[in-house]
Amino acid sequence: MDYKGKRVLVLDGFGRQQSSILRQLHDLECVITTVNNSKLDVGYASRYPHKRIVEHGIKDDEQLYKMVIERELATGNYDIVFPMVEKSTNILTIMKERGELGNVKAIVAPRSAFLKAYDKEETMRLCQEIGVPCPRTKMNDQTLDEYLSMVLFPLACKPRKGSGSAGFKKVQSREELDKYIAEGIIKPEEYVIQEYIPHSGTRYSNRVFLDKNQKVIFNVGTQIFRSFPVDGGPGCYSRTINRKDVKEYSERLLKKMEWVGLAHVCYMLDPRDNTPKIIEINGRIPSGIKICDLVGVKTVKCMFDMVYDVPMESYPEEFPEGEALRYFHTDIMWLLKSPNRFKANPSWFNFHRNHDYIWSWSDPLPFFTYTIEHLKTYKDDMKKREH
Repeated sequence: MDYKGKRVLVLDGFGRQQSSILRQLHDLECVITTVNNSKLDVGYASRYPHKRIVEHGIKDDEQLYKMVIERELATGNYDIVFPMVEKSTNILTIMKERGELGNVKAIVAPRSAFLKAYDKEETMRLCQEIGVPCPRTKMNDQTLDEYLSMVLFPLACKPRKGSGSAGFKKVQSREELDKYIAEGIIKPEEYVIQEYIPHSGTRYSNRVFLDKNQKVIFNVGTQIFRSFPVDGGPGCYSRTINRKDVKEYSERLLKKMEWVGLAHVCYMLDPRDNTPKIIEINGRIPSGIKICDLVGVKTVKCMFDMVYDVPMESYPEEFPEGEALRYFHTDIMWLLKSPNRFKANPSWFNFHRNHDYIWSWSDPLPFFTYTIEHLKTYKDDMKKREH
């Protein structure tokens, strides 16, 4: 199907995903409008949009963002709406379920599946139910004492909803856990409490796309070699890899969720038994979606085919290995902070087959505006990720 002239509303101009998504939309000859929080956003600085909207505050104010989305869709000027982050994806899954989108196509998973991925405790429950390896996790029907009788400290405590390492706490003892709960830092009803997996430095992730019949269209696997903060933050350097067990776990879990569309499934290798264990599912477009471009996957075309019910052919089960994606803005911080800066394998100074999340020779300005924007927020960003 030809998507030339399709009018696309691209949300979350502040997201790193924008660089890849906007280029693909441009290649499809779509008419692009971006919604941005600032003129420094990638979605504003990029040369590809035909129209740029700036609404200060949408990044933090969900009610304001909902009003902006509803206002824009009510104009009738769009065929497709494209969210990037959890907040806007959550808003659109609700609107879609309620039938509030009219004829506008939303690039989102079904609401029921999105909620299963958005809630980490529900994700862990499903993993345990179907035998996908995951950390032992406290469930709603367990008391804290019952759960603690089954595990050893330290424990990992993190918000049930959200992504990255924001809000993560490593808890060393029952006394420390009780203290966090008493002070309201950890709210058991809002947090996942699970066994802490020792940081081996080895993590994996899969970007998996399923059509409406649960057929796997593609499954692009990566190994994450560096993260920032260095003790377990979001990945900043990864390479494509074909690890069959991780791919199979991802597909099994997503089919159990009745997933449709793109999902990002994340794992950590447990050095105690050498088993990759699922950490979370991101039910939105991952920031490292560009890795799919590097191995020849036309992600946006797949998304459009899905919402317009166009039959899709699956990509090969295996993809070229060794294509590297780095988030230079945090990878440079890794170099400055890591004690292994000169011992890392692969070397930080190896730029062969390397690509940046945002940088593009054909669209260079967003890299610089993004840098300026995040220099101003660096301290606040790191504070959210303190363990």
